[in-house]
Amino acid sequence: MTLYFEWIGSLCGVLGALMISTNTRVSPWGWWLFLVSSLSLCCYAVLAQAWGLLLLNGCFVATNITGLIRWWYPAVSATRSASLAGAEG
Repeated sequence: MTLYFEWIGSLCGVLGALMISTNTRVSPWGWWLFLVSSLSLCCYAVLAQAWGLLLLNGCFVATNITGLIRWWYPAVSATRSASLAGAEG
């Protein structure tokens, strides 16, 4: 089980970074992958008793939630509004 958490966390982190770095319409979804990554690595850290890694990824969970609130929600809302405006006009 530990191995799954480690690899899910690592792969989601890499994919999330790639998505955000492209600065395209899919970039906001990278925050969700970062959140999955941090949560998976928190589980890994608990199972491996790696308390420093748990602290680090616990802080990453907080920053990922901040990213979702400040970046993802407004971007998705703007896209949805633009789509609705285009459908009406």
